[in-house]
Order: sequence, then structure tokens, then C-alpha cells
Amino acid sequence: MEKKEKKLNKEAIFLIAIIVFIIIIDQSLKIWIQNVGEINMIPGILNFKVSQNMSAAYGIGSNSTIMYVATNIVILGVIFKFITTQNEFVDKKLKIFLSFILAGGISNVIDKVIKGYVTEFIDLGQVANLPVLNVADILVLIGWVAIAAIFASFTVKEWRSKKTQSKLQDTDKQKVEK
Repeated sequence: MEKKEKKLNKEAIFLIAIIVFIIIIDQSLKIWIQNVGEINMIPGILNFKVSQNMSAAYGIGSNSTIMYVATNIVILGVIFKFITTQNEFVDKKLKIFLSFILAGGISNVIDKVIKGYVTEFIDLGQVANLPVLNVADILVLIGWVAIAAIFASFTVKEWRSKKTQSKLQDTDKQKVEK
């Protein structure tokens, strides 16, 4: 039992470190770009420019700070509750991607509470028809896409396993009938 608790503590510390690191990086870059201004890295493809997102994800939703914060706290709370209550059933990869989502969400909530808007600064121009993003947005997106891929992979494996079991049962039935 004690060995399991030590592993759990090391894992929890690792996940908390990921979350704190991402928040520090995202907040630091937001402060830095606000001080520096616009930077044209690759004109028309990658530019850093400050944008204030007053609404929710990707410009969708209300400009209400209270609604934004409340919605995000509920979502982040559900993710946190899932990680903590389902710990023994969730693998490390999934926890890391959930940590990306938690960190990105927390960092953007910090912006919204302190400034009343979320600082966005990564403009991919005409490469992708995306809104201006920040590191937190990108990590939240990576987290959700990775989780969807993990669940899809699991579903395909389960489907193949059931299909194989069904074929084996059919083969066994045919042997019995002969």
C-alpha cells in the first residue's frame, strides 16, 4: 500500500509540475508579447500580435467574465474530479493530456479574472483559418484532440477484440456441430 501511495504522490507531483510549468510559460509569454508588441516571424504565416479575446473559446459566446469563469471552473472541476476519482483506471498519457487542458484553462481563467479578457498572440495568418491563439489555447486543443484519439483507439481495439472473440466462438460452435 505504501509503495502505491509513493507512486501516486510522485505522479501527482509530476502532473502538478506540468500544470504549473504550462501556466508560467503561458502567462510569461503573454506579458512578454504585451511589452514587445507585434513581431512578424514569417509574414503571412506566423506573426505574434496582441489580441484581446473578450469572449469564450475561439471568439464564441458571451462577453460575461462571470459566465466565462463559472463555465470554466465547472469544466476544470469535472476534469480534476475525474483525474482524482478515477486515478487507478486512467493511464499516464491520458492524465498528461488532461493536465494540458487543466493548465490551459486555468491560465486563461487567470487572464479573464485579472484583465477581463484573455490575451491572444499567436496569429497563423492564412495558413489555417484560425483565430489568434495563445499557448494555453494550443495545449487545450492538443489535449482534447489527443484524448479523442486515445478514446477512438481504445474503441477500435475493443471492437476488434469483440469481433475476434465472435469469430472464435463461431469456430468453436462449428467444431461442436461436426
